[in-house]
Amino acid sequence: MTAPERAPLGAALALLLTVTSLAGPHAPGLIAVAVGAMAIMVAAGWTELLELPDALGSRVVIAATGVVGAALTLLGTDRPSPLQGVAVVAAVGLLAAFVQQMLRRERRALTLSLTGTVSGSLLVALSCCWTLASSESAGAPAAGLVTAAGAGLAVALLIEETPLPGLLRLPLSMLASAAVTGVVAAELGASVLPVGAALGLLVAFGAGGVHQLLGSILVAREPTASLAVAAAPVATTGVVVLMAVRILG
Repeated sequence: MTAPERAPLGAALALLLTVTSLAGPHAPGLIAVAVGAMAIMVAAGWTELLELPDALGSRVVIAATGVVGAALTLLGTDRPSPLQGVAVVAAVGLLAAFVQQMLRRERRALTLSLTGTVSGSLLVALSCCWTLASSESAGAPAAGLVTAAGAGLAVALLIEETPLPGLLRLPLSMLASAAVTGVVAAELGASVLPVGAALGLLVAFGAGGVHQLLGSILVAREPTASLAVAAAPVATTGVVVLMAVRILG
């Protein structure tokens, strides 16, 4: 999977979150399913991207953290502090990573394997913030922030894969994301145009940084590794969207 092929994949994930956020009361459940699928993508590509020695074990830990986390955050949104679910999932993923290393027969590259698995687990745990953002804004005008952020993210990721110079791609993607996010948020009544534009800037900056960091790794263009490069920026952006919903909602 080359870079041009990878770009629509990341943008498609963001567009999927955008569309599912418009499903009304069913939006949180659909987004939880999308987040679970995203976690499986990250798990499949993360071990290849970082060249971890125990690929199967790391994939199981990362995928389980994301899938279980998406389910728990969806079911636990009626608690006083639903964000605790993300913290619990991240902690359990950390413990599972240590257990995985203890059970390995081959002791080669223990530090690499542990840190790589932990970072992947934390990444998919953060993706659960998309579910929380959708659940906490369901039925309220703030739900439009999730839709707007997803649309802006899709545009930003498409621009990130254009053949433009690196120093130009990020500012251009931020401007495009700000425009799209601001207009969509204003049209849906979620926020005024300047506030939505600011959200778009944050979304594009965070996603662009993750994309450029992971995309610079030598094996990033390999087919399996490209899955993680495409999904990771979308996963991490959920934190920004949740913050926006809580502050502006």
